[in-house]
This record gives sequence, structure tokens and C-alpha cells, in this order.
Amino acid sequence: MANAQGGDHSNLFAALKGLLVTLVATGRTRLELLANEAEEEKLRLIDLLISTAAAVFLLSLGIVLVIVWLAIVYWEQRVLVLGLSAGTTLFIGALFALHLRSRLKQPSALFRASIKELDKDIAALQSTAPDQP
Repeated sequence: MANAQGGDHSNLFAALKGLLVTLVATGRTRLELLANEAEEEKLRLIDLLISTAAAVFLLSLGIVLVIVWLAIVYWEQRVLVLGLSAGTTLFIGALFALHLRSRLKQPSALFRASIKELDKDIAALQSTAPDQP
């Protein structure tokens, strides 16, 4: 009889050990997924910042050069050319600022795949859990 109880305890501990190993492996997989997503987001943001800085610099330089060229070509109307150019530039800048503000209000997609996988894990665990009265 003592052997039967000892066997039950060893089976219970083996099952608990297997469950713990599974939980740790699942947690490790989820952490790796989170780390991959964070790395991808970091690289995307760096690329976005570099591209944005280059675009802003080159577009600004181009706009200034076009305005100077127009002011030289239409020297007699230089005040009108500079005024219209300034107004147009400010209007386009305001449109970009409004676009940026609307984009900043949108939620980030960071960790969306990890959250989806965790939701699947929770649903799977809840479906296998015994019903409690």
C-alpha cells in the first residue's frame, strides 16, 4: 500500500514538473516574440527618423532655392512672389501638422502579435480547465 501512495506522489510530481517545464517554455517563447517585435519596431523607427530628417532637409532646401529663383526671375514683383511663397509654404506645413496630429492619435501596433498569441493561450487554457460549480 505504501508503494501505491509513493507511486501516486511521484506521478503527481512528474506531472507538475512537466507542467512547469511547459509553462516556462511557453513563457520563453512569448518573451522571444516580444523581443523580436521590439527590435523590429526600433529598426523601423530609426529608418523612419533618418528618412524624415533627410526629406525635411532636402525639401526645405529645395523650397528655399525655388523661392529665391522666383524672386530673381520676377524681380519687380519680388514682394508678391515672397508673400505668396510664404503663404503657400505655411499652408502646406499646417496640413502636414494636422496629418501628424491625427497619426499620433492612432494606437501603436507594437506587441499586437504577442497580445494575440497570449489571448490564444488564455483561451486554450480556459477551454481545458475543468468547470467549477
